[in-house]
Amino acid sequence: MSYAIRNTVIITVLLIIVIVGFIIANSKYVKQKEELTIQYNKLTEELNNLKITNPDYNDIERITEEYQALKIKDQKTGKVIPTENNPTLSYLYLLNICDKFSPGLDFDFSLERPGMIGTTSYNSFSLSGKANIYSLYSFIFQIEKNIMFYTIERIFLSEVIVEEEEEGITTLIPNMVSFEISINAYYDEQIIQTIDNVKLRNLRYKNINYNPFYTRVHEPRVDIDQEKYLNLDYSQMIGLTPEKVFLRDNNENVLIISPGDKVAYGYLDRINWEEQSAVFKINRVGITIDKILYWSKD
Repeated sequence: MSYAIRNTVIITVLLIIVIVGFIIANSKYVKQKEELTIQYNKLTEELNNLKITNPDYNDIERITEEYQALKIKDQKTGKVIPTENNPTLSYLYLLNICDKFSPGLDFDFSLERPGMIGTTSYNSFSLSGKANIYSLYSFIFQIEKNIMFYTIERIFLSEVIVEEEEEGITTLIPNMVSFEISINAYYDEQIIQTIDNVKLRNLRYKNINYNPFYTRVHEPRVDIDQEKYLNLDYSQMIGLTPEKVFLRDNNENVLIISPGDKVAYGYLDRINWEEQSAVFKINRVGITIDKILYWSKD
């Protein structure tokens, strides 16, 4: 075989191998393309179904904004379930609440029992002591609303008489109650934390308006501060205009008052010019009543 023929045979064989390899590779590529096309069509169909069943899916920008708003709200008002808890950590957390929001409140602290709800664990603690009811209310509010996920399971309150003696003089401390509180402090070793700042929050709240253990309806009492104002029980109306009331007290002093002005145990609420009367809101027994004075020219 001549040199030229041998080279031709070799080139021909190599060409055949390349062509066969290309055909095989192309066949494999076509098959992969078909599989990818089928998968693409399937995913496209699923996506279209999702859009049909979830109309908001197309509004990605709005959903993203709402998600960011929820994240901000979570940082401000969300609760933290820590990965660990023990009596020392809970006691220090409660002391921190006292120091910041309820100074002067003291309590005895003890572990009642551990427990679990689902995959979340908790420790149950008992708190007891004596405190001013307004300070105690602030303490309870902060336990329920502040950063850590604590729940109050039971509260027992009762009025208690507390006296202090100084230089031989005994003084009654008002608004004191005895309390027993059971709380659960939750923790979860597997939980993912979403809140970065775990410091106590300065929450705005409105304290209770009155001591519920204090009898609101009572016999009329003399209040020295209230007696500084005009007492309607010893006064007489001597004149009336649509805007002002003219009154004479038991010392023959003439006073002129307008709606909103203070009198003993209340205030002038309004003037009824048609009925020639003045309506006062008075509270001497724990209940506000209307006291009406009529103007007579006789």
